Amino acid sequence: MGFTLIVLILWGVYTFLMKKYFVNEFMLSKALIPLILVCVISTICLGVNFVASAVPNFNDGIGIHNFLAYWIIPEDNWSVQLFKSYFDSSVYISLFLTFIYSILILLKK
Repeated sequence: MGFTLIVLILWGVYTFLMKKYFVNEFMLSKALIPLILVCVISTICLGVNFVASAVPNFNDGIGIHNFLAYWIIPEDNWSVQLFKSYFDSSVYISLFLTFIYSILILLKK
């Protein structure tokens, strides 16, 4: 939850500064691109973490396998189901943001 809040606050500041600097040329679709990139990178990191925890030959137990997944997933009660739920949520959010971006681009034309 803390990672999501930090990302949204930074994205809000970025969008505000972009709107202030590019008054008439500002497009929300352009401001969504960094948010989509962060979400896709997070999805990849969570996917790697889920696969590594689901295949017992990769490791001795369940653990976090990259620094970004460590920032996203809290340290209590790790399980394969928890990692899968975080990965699934990240995939849905990435798809939703990409869909919103596509609609904004189509509306612009």
